[in-house]
Amino acid sequence: MKNTLIDLWNGNLSLNEYTIHSEEAKQLIGYLEKHHSALSVVLNESGKESLRRFADCYDELLELESENAFVQGFSLAAKLFTEALT
Repeated sequence: MKNTLIDLWNGNLSLNEYTIHSEEAKQLIGYLEKHHSALSVVLNESGKESLRRFADCYDELLELESENAFVQGFSLAAKLFTEALT
């Protein structure tokens, strides 16, 4: 079951085509892009490379955390559903 959930999370299986972000999330994404651009302007090439690596690692961490939260949430929902049926 966990592999199916991970496939669903990674887009190998799809429930819908679009991801909808809340207004708060959209605002935070805007702030991140603004600050990333501001840092890119003032950093030298070495600093830009460090910023890029930081962003890549942070993106990977967010993907792993999101995947884990999805699996845990789905598992909890399955337990609740099973309990409701018994």
